[in-house]
Amino acid sequence: MTQGKFLFSDSDNQDDRTFHRQRDFFNSSSSKASSEPAQPKKTAKPEKPTKPADITTYSVSQLNRLIKIALTQHLPRKILLRGEISNLTQHGSGHLYFSLKDEDAVISAVMWRSAVAKLKFQPEDGLAVLATGRVDVYETRGQYQFYVDKLEPAGQGGLELAFRQLAQKLQAEGIFDPKHKKPIPRFPNTIAIVTSDTGAAIEDISKTLHRRYPIVRKILYPVTVQGPGAPRDIVRAIEYFNRHAAKLGGIDVMIVGRGGGSLEDLQAFNEESVARAIFASKIPIISAVGHEIDTSISDMVADQRAITPTAAAELAVPVLTEVLADVTQMQQRLHRAMTQRLQQAAQHLEGLRLRPWLQRPEEFILNKHQAVDELEARQNHSILERIHHAVNRLHQAGAVLNRIEPHVALATAQGQLHRWTQQLETAQQRYHQQARHTLDKYQLNLQAVSPASRARQGLAVLNQVAQRLQRGQEQLTRDSQSRLDNITARMRNLNPKAVLQRGYSITRNAVDKKIVTVDNPPQIGDELITELHDAWIINSQVEQIKKGKS
Repeated sequence: MTQGKFLFSDSDNQDDRTFHRQRDFFNSSSSKASSEPAQPKKTAKPEKPTKPADITTYSVSQLNRLIKIALTQHLPRKILLRGEISNLTQHGSGHLYFSLKDEDAVISAVMWRSAVAKLKFQPEDGLAVLATGRVDVYETRGQYQFYVDKLEPAGQGGLELAFRQLAQKLQAEGIFDPKHKKPIPRFPNTIAIVTSDTGAAIEDISKTLHRRYPIVRKILYPVTVQGPGAPRDIVRAIEYFNRHAAKLGGIDVMIVGRGGGSLEDLQAFNEESVARAIFASKIPIISAVGHEIDTSISDMVADQRAITPTAAAELAVPVLTEVLADVTQMQQRLHRAMTQRLQQAAQHLEGLRLRPWLQRPEEFILNKHQAVDELEARQNHSILERIHHAVNRLHQAGAVLNRIEPHVALATAQGQLHRWTQQLETAQQRYHQQARHTLDKYQLNLQAVSPASRARQGLAVLNQVAQRLQRGQEQLTRDSQSRLDNITARMRNLNPKAVLQRGYSITRNAVDKKIVTVDNPPQIGDELITELHDAWIINSQVEQIKKGKS
């Protein structure tokens, strides 16, 4: 395959001759003179010296204009160029800038937005293409480049490449994902049909719908199914049904398709605009494009794919006779089930009617009254038991309190206070000894070190230690005083004298000095000693003992 060559028409030879003629026209006058036949020399007088001929001065813009004229006038207006795309860039304006190259050469190329919009595939680097266009000069930069009007893949069909690229793009976006597929209603009332009104597809769909489900309502939106305007018509029909579904009485499903054909015939259903309209449809769509061997982009996007228009109609509706047969069977099963349920309910009702509490309801109520009385009696008995238990616990607590002798508790507290005092003094002595030992140690260290700086440092450390010892001793003294205050307060509370200050008295047996209590009652003839506040002492003798009120 020869790439990067210009392919001319039959008039190439004539244009080539014209190019040579124009080239001769732009040659200098000296070259013209050299091309004329030589004239015999004349013996004339010597010529006078002449001034050189004037040289025309051009600006850069003028020179580029001359080059453009020379280049465009001597090249064909239409050139079919074979090459490989490289350095492809699509500007924000929509124009394409790239290079076309072969093994030996490269040329810059431009494709304007209006031409890009007509592409059926996406150009990419490394793709071999056939580019139709013309050569022109970009005067601003003095650069000649190839202006492309039409671009097609070389070696494979443009439609096939466009199909593959669009399928990959939509697949990457997830448009083919099954999670987006809407279910097809089983019993539709209205079916919208988007196809040609003159083709075989509408005939097949109509006959199949009437044969299988004659009660369904059909609405046809006739469109062209091939040609430049077909994608626009199909998109408009889909959007119309979605926008006016409510006004049309509701649409349950839509069939979009046509009969079979070549890839060129089916191109309308491989357009991106049609695919996106199907994906955006709120109405479930069955795509019926071509025969079984043909698969279109519309088939991939649609909620259900049918291999033919007839198959689409079969998928859209059930067979009415089969539905009626199913309904009849379900009606019979329902009748049998209802009859069985009624029989079971009657048996259950009869069983309830024979129960005693329905035959003698007053006896049932009296039994419930008796059960309530029994529950009330059990509750009262439980409450009395809990009260009796609480009273017993109260008596036991009183007996324990009576067995506590204040003078014994006071003696115990005084002994504990004495032990704590001794421990405090021992701790203080030990602390003083440790401090003295530390001071002696530092003093020895100071004596052993002769430099005055070391002596000052040791003295500072000694002062810090002394301060810590003093603070520790003060803290220990405060803690000991606090504990002593707590013990004193507890002893004061346990002191029987405090009871006497509140107006009470303490009576003891003169013989064993035990306090007279319920558990240690006096006997007739016992001598008692009663102690009151402010050191009042009353001696008495028991003459009579009574219980209860005096």
